[in-house]
Amino acid sequence: MRTKSLILLALAIGCGLVAAIGVQQVLATRDRAITVQAEETRAILVATEDIPIGEIIADTQIKLEEWPKSKIPQGAIFDLAGIADRRTKTKIFKGSPILEGYLLAKGAVDAGAAPWIPKGYRVVSVKVDPVSGSSAMIRPGDRVDVVVHFSANPSRGIPKNFTRTILQNIKVFAIDDKYELTDEESKSLSPKTISLLVMPEQAEVLTAACELGQIRLVMRGLGDVDPAETKGVEPAELLGLATGEGDPDKELLPGQGPQTQDAFAQFLNSASNTPPPAAQPTVGGARSWPVRIISGSDVSDVILEEVANVTDAGPLPTRWKIVSAGLGDVPADVTPATVSSDVPPPLPADPEPTPPPPDEPRNQ
Repeated sequence: MRTKSLILLALAIGCGLVAAIGVQQVLATRDRAITVQAEETRAILVATEDIPIGEIIADTQIKLEEWPKSKIPQGAIFDLAGIADRRTKTKIFKGSPILEGYLLAKGAVDAGAAPWIPKGYRVVSVKVDPVSGSSAMIRPGDRVDVVVHFSANPSRGIPKNFTRTILQNIKVFAIDDKYELTDEESKSLSPKTISLLVMPEQAEVLTAACELGQIRLVMRGLGDVDPAETKGVEPAELLGLATGEGDPDKELLPGQGPQTQDAFAQFLNSASNTPPPAAQPTVGGARSWPVRIISGSDVSDVILEEVANVTDAGPLPTRWKIVSAGLGDVPADVTPATVSSDVPPPLPADPEPTPPPPDEPRNQ
């Protein structure tokens, strides 16, 4: 009887512990829910699809979405009246809140470029053609260097022909009158002007260069912002400059590894760069040939000398002796895969076939 009491007591204690843990978890969950609900929210307008630049926002392109007040960005619009008859002045992406800064004034068609010029900067346009404008590859937001060629004109203070880079890492502000290009516009792009975003002193340099010389825009790669040290070039210097070469290892895009040759390609290059052996005179009337022996990754140049090989049974196939290295005899049937030479040794003549024995007379 005492054993049964102990078992019942243990079961009661276990059930009590389980109940206590369950109640504690429920209370903790309710406390978290109350904490989350304690932060107030407010509905703001959010784009339900990408909205192109310059369009009036349609009701189907937006929705009201509850946002925590601490997360609502400055300039958010809270009702449809805030976007009535207003056009976008930049592209608005799906899921982004509709902000006052993204829209033109009510009834306005275009606010011009002024709102997009950072404080302290200026926009200067330069005339371009398919060559000077990098064959229509430049897009708004790209980075370019400005190179100018000056033709000699002593009356204008230019004593000689000269070419140099005058500005580096300059942002392209617009192509013609486009600050942002659509896919269709990019396909048929043939710009006549490219506008650059520069500081006031750079604007003076660029304007003077346009009046005195010929401008060419040189594109930079994405993320390439380091300045390049250049000294300019004169036409007379071109005759004395070393021929420039590309560097495949430095022309890789980010994420690509260096281009390396495999071991066999390196071996072939080293073998091709080794000068061939010089021709050797005959020794004692015997013929000799300079040859190159390739064994695995080893390359050696030797001289083969013909050795007479005559026995009582008659002449045997010709043998060749390495006379320059003293390595003994080398059979004449060494294959071209292991011996190379500018003047290969003659192949041995095939031995004449032995005639079959005459038929023996049959016994009658």
